[in-house]
Amino acid sequence: MKSLYMKGMIALLLFASGTCLAEIYKCTDAQGKTRYADKPCSGSAVIITPEKAPPVSEDSEQRMEKTQRLLRAYDAEHAEEREQEAAVKNEKLQRQQKCAEAKRYQRGVTQAGRVYAYDEKGQRYDLSTEQRAAEESSAQQKVEHWCDSD
Repeated sequence: MKSLYMKGMIALLLFASGTCLAEIYKCTDAQGKTRYADKPCSGSAVIITPEKAPPVSEDSEQRMEKTQRLLRAYDAEHAEEREQEAAVKNEKLQRQQKCAEAKRYQRGVTQAGRVYAYDEKGQRYDLSTEQRAAEESSAQQKVEHWCDSD
């Protein structure tokens, strides 16, 4: 924690010295601890002369704007990718549900002792052998359509 504080102070002093061109002294005490100051300290002191900051180029605003546009484009692209992933996941979930439903229906048609349907009056009637075979075939087609053949 202390070294992080010291690094922050050094950076602050370097920044401040670049603007006002002050000298920075690096001092080492008898215990070997290093500290930085704006005035010479007793014992050995090393003068650190920071380099001047490079001048800000005229096109820095243009570069910043270009960077911001690029970041916005990346954000939009990532949002679109997340939407596509969510759509694929949702479609997969729906297919799994339809597959389970088709398999339940197929099991009911093939394993039931009697298979029936309702007429237009709402009356229940048993399917004939041909009708049952057609219903089993239809159920098999639904399973093949909704279920992956992994």
